[in-house]
Amino acid sequence: MTKEAKAEYDRKYRKKNRARIKARQAAYFQRTYDPVKAAKERQKKMPEHIEYCRRPEYKTWKKKYDRQHRLSKYGEFAEAYALLLALEKEIRKQMPDRFERYAQAQRKQWNPINQQRRKRGNIYRNTDSI
Repeated sequence: MTKEAKAEYDRKYRKKNRARIKARQAAYFQRTYDPVKAAKERQKKMPEHIEYCRRPEYKTWKKKYDRQHRLSKYGEFAEAYALLLALEKEIRKQMPDRFERYAQAQRKQWNPINQQRRKRGNIYRNTDSI
C-alpha cells in the first residue's frame, strides 16, 4: 500500500468513525489528565509567552483584533459604533483638558465652583481663632 493510498484510507476512516474516535480520545484524556502537572507545564512556557506578547507585530495584530471583536458585539450597528469611537477620539484630541474635566465632574472630583474656592482659599475657614 502506498503512502497516498494509506493517507486517503485514513481520511475516510476518520470521517466515517469520527464520533467513536472523539469519544475514545476524551476518555483517554480524562484518565490521564493531571491538573497539577499541566499547571507546571504552563508555568514553564509563561516567560516565552510574555515575550511573544511584547513583540510590536503582536501588539499591532492584537489591537486590530480587539477592535474587530468590540465592533462585532454591535452587529449591524458596528460601523456606527466605529464612527462614534473615531469622533470621540477626535474630540479628545482637540480639547483634551475640557474632556478630562467633564469626566472628573461625573466622578464628583471637579467642578468650577470648587476650583474657584481652591484658588481663593477656603472661604469656610474657622475665624474664631483670629
